[in-house]
Amino acid sequence: TAVDKDRQRVRQAYDPIELPPVRPVVTRVRIFGARCAGCNRRVRGEAPTDMPPGSPFGLTIMVMLAYLHHQHAIAYERLVMLMRELFGLTISQGAIANALRRCQPALAKAEQAILAHLREAQTICSDETSARLGGSTAWEWVFACAKAVLHKIVSSRGAQVVREGLAGHRPQTTVSDRWSGQLGHGERQQICLAHVLRDVQYAIDCGDTVFAPGLKTLLRWATRVGRRRSTLKDSTLKAYRLKADSRLDRLLAQNPSHPQGQALRVQTKKWRHAFFIFLEDRTVPATNNVSERALRPSVVHRKVTNCFRSVWGANVHAQIRSVIDTGRLAGTAAFQSITAVLKGLPLTEPEPIPEQLRRSQGVMAHLPR
Repeated sequence: TAVDKDRQRVRQAYDPIELPPVRPVVTRVRIFGARCAGCNRRVRGEAPTDMPPGSPFGLTIMVMLAYLHHQHAIAYERLVMLMRELFGLTISQGAIANALRRCQPALAKAEQAILAHLREAQTICSDETSARLGGSTAWEWVFACAKAVLHKIVSSRGAQVVREGLAGHRPQTTVSDRWSGQLGHGERQQICLAHVLRDVQYAIDCGDTVFAPGLKTLLRWATRVGRRRSTLKDSTLKAYRLKADSRLDRLLAQNPSHPQGQALRVQTKKWRHAFFIFLEDRTVPATNNVSERALRPSVVHRKVTNCFRSVWGANVHAQIRSVIDTGRLAGTAAFQSITAVLKGLPLTEPEPIPEQLRRSQGVMAHLPR
């Protein structure tokens, strides 16, 4: 017999998901003009403020190109294929380069805001990695604090890069490896313990059985304490710092069993004052991992695209990486961060999700009467 609609209850619910076809939306702008009958001069209408003459590619396309090229390391040739086959948009490699170059004014403005945060920070982590610029070796620097991350690609690996970036600001603590160009820019220095542990493991592999194993145990213990700092009292942290220094003194009194262990002990004596700053200050990390993570996408980009062929291309990449990493600190996704900057919005204000994407369409299937 027929089942009445009012007697039916939900027995199953599921959500088929599809993506609608994405195709370019082209708007034709026609500007009319005429000759004035009074003064005999030619006059013409004004172009719409949001559709000025020039490049036909709008903001959404510029954001998409910047996101795919600099976040996902899709080279120009593959990007041409992707835009044509996936979005139905025909664009040349030269047009892609021109579109990215037009992003520079907005990116430069965002870079100045990032610099302002960096020059007020009291704890700054820094690192650098090699880059290729015009066929020559360059260096990509990264400076990270609690509110901002700054990338710079320059031809120098010297300390002047840090001095120019900080512009006279001297933070309370800097965190880095032991490269000389990164040292001496703060009131005190925290050495990255991950780099020290790498040297310790090398001494162990070479055959040292006295000093290096003990130092490895100490540094790993101190790092574990650092992860629990938020749950520890100040007096407890102070006691841990004294314990760490005491254990290090006993280790330095030992005689390593291998020349590599002896070299490690010499380096430990030189840098011991910079080992345990993070046990005193909760805002100081034990490692420089935040800078290493910030540089990793650029390393992938370098391996995929080989090198930057122009200075402006390197600058745009560094600025977009700065925008993406700074936006991530505020909880904003990479695509939304780039969109906000090119629209002139602050990075702390993510782009809202369109209402039509938030709505869902419900389909109810009833038994036939």
